[in-house]
Amino acid sequence: MVKLNEGLVLARSRAADLESVIKLNCWGSELTDISILKETPNVEVVSLSVNHISSLADLASCKNLQELYIRRNDIKNLAEICYLKNLPKLRILWLADNPCAVGDRYRMTVLKTLPNLQKFDNVLVQQEEINDAIEQGQELTPPKGCSSSSSAPSRPKTPKKTEKSFIKLEDDTSTLSLEETNKIRENLGLKALPAEKVTPQKTRHTGGAKARNANILQAVLSLVKELDADSLETIGNAVKNRLESF
Repeated sequence: MVKLNEGLVLARSRAADLESVIKLNCWGSELTDISILKETPNVEVVSLSVNHISSLADLASCKNLQELYIRRNDIKNLAEICYLKNLPKLRILWLADNPCAVGDRYRMTVLKTLPNLQKFDNVLVQQEEINDAIEQGQELTPPKGCSSSSSAPSRPKTPKKTEKSFIKLEDDTSTLSLEETNKIRENLGLKALPAEKVTPQKTRHTGGAKARNANILQAVLSLVKELDADSLETIGNAVKNRLESF
């Protein structure tokens, strides 16, 4: 069981605190528990693809959520999407490659439940589809504890910028400056990265020491994948010694 925690959220989002998180990319992190997202009310874009998440309940309070990418997880019950019914700004959902993403009426059922979607499973939603879905889609029974009430505002025009949202989010792996990254790599005995290997980013307010620690945590987690067994053992001993010093 891998639980998404505050440190990882801040590292991946480069936010100063949970309420400041706007975009979060935790693609391929082996996650099973995302309950921390109940504390991110202002998050707008979330990528949780390629994990082991089985429920969408923890996203029900993310009222500003606009885009959710959660393909290739362990969501077995399609009724889990009922937790998304009260998210008024949700426009993009990628649910494909989950156990629930099967059947002739899968797409129609999702669109009936979430008629305000503009893009579903990487395919633009047409108004004709919504009309058909309302008539032919399955009526889902909300999971226990899920509020079934929801509003159904009219569908606004699709903003042009959403076309590239998924690619931009899930490909965004460079979250530290070249100097920061190479400093950490040097401390771990790894070669420095050349400038062309790091995508430049706009300068952001980091929110002090807390955000800096979050950035370092992300870098360490990324670099662990490059270490051999001996190096990992060294890191493990260093972490143990550090914890004992507190």
